[in-house]
Amino acid sequence: MEENGVTSPVDLWTVSLAHPRPTHLSEDEVARANRFRFEGDRVRWGRARSALRLVLSRYAGEDPDALFFAYGKHGKPSLAPATGIEFNLSHSGDWAMIAVAREIPVGVDIERMRPEVEIGQLLQRIEETDLPETVPELYHAWTRREAKTKAIGGALFDKPVGDVRVIDAAAPEGYAASVALVGRTPVIRYRTELPAGPSPPANVKDTGG
Repeated sequence: MEENGVTSPVDLWTVSLAHPRPTHLSEDEVARANRFRFEGDRVRWGRARSALRLVLSRYAGEDPDALFFAYGKHGKPSLAPATGIEFNLSHSGDWAMIAVAREIPVGVDIERMRPEVEIGQLLQRIEETDLPETVPELYHAWTRREAKTKAIGGALFDKPVGDVRVIDAAAPEGYAASVALVGRTPVIRYRTELPAGPSPPANVKDTGG
């Protein structure tokens, strides 16, 4: 998918949340994690956030625990002070995805496909029309919408405006995922080499680059 021939690379990290990893959380993040009602939600949130710090430390050249975040109007995080590193985190079920770009706002969304969820009705609530028929296609419609909204730092129920381009991403079996950039068509470079933990499934390969 390409519009106007303008593309830009996005590093996309796929991270398992099913196994323990080193913890890298600030005091504020620990307090936020402890507000989750269910233990499984608390653990997965902490692992996803720790993985985000670990990934960003590789780009920023800083210790994971030394990173500081600022937050936009609708909660989108950014590194503080500004570094030119744009990123976004999404997690669902036992998997997280972290998208990293240079200078260009990026959004990512991953969703576990659950047959009991009326995903079509949810899409209609956020004014998405011309919906596909199958459950996987409906979930990709959802992840495309969320990725675009997250790229611009907007609220979910506000339809994204402007030049925001989105493509679907390879995801673990039973999941759907999409990546968006503002003003550029994403070219995904899949990254899987996080330490401590299992490798992603065979359909999510490390393409290097």
